[in-house]
Amino acid sequence: QKEDFNFNIVSLELTGESKINNFLEKKLKQFSSSTKSKQYKILINSDYIKVNVAKDSTGNVTDLKLITSIDVTYSLSKQPITQGKKISFSENIIIKKNDNTFEQNNYERSVLNNLSQLLLKKLIFHLSKEE
Repeated sequence: QKEDFNFNIVSLELTGESKINNFLEKKLKQFSSSTKSKQYKILINSDYIKVNVAKDSTGNVTDLKLITSIDVTYSLSKQPITQGKKISFSENIIIKKNDNTFEQNNYERSVLNNLSQLLLKKLIFHLSKEE
């Protein structure tokens, strides 16, 4: 997949939500082995928020909004990251709450991976189009 893109990553630093960071780090590593003309230093701060959005008549939560976001600072390898450009991406989805905690946790983990994949695609697309 990386062959389609005109950049590579020479430095990657991740802070924030560990599940999102682990996913992003694993996927972005493939961009560190090649030598393309655009070489980026990247700093990513990720966040994951779960918000109650609906309750039933007894006050029990029925719907949750899962929100993932990344704040990215990036610069070409010759520039200090402190002078880098900044961009943010966010994805969210509303899901039904399941009373079975195990199933709920598995479903949320799956949704978090899917949202992280969307954030990753947006980031890669942005970096590849950057002049």
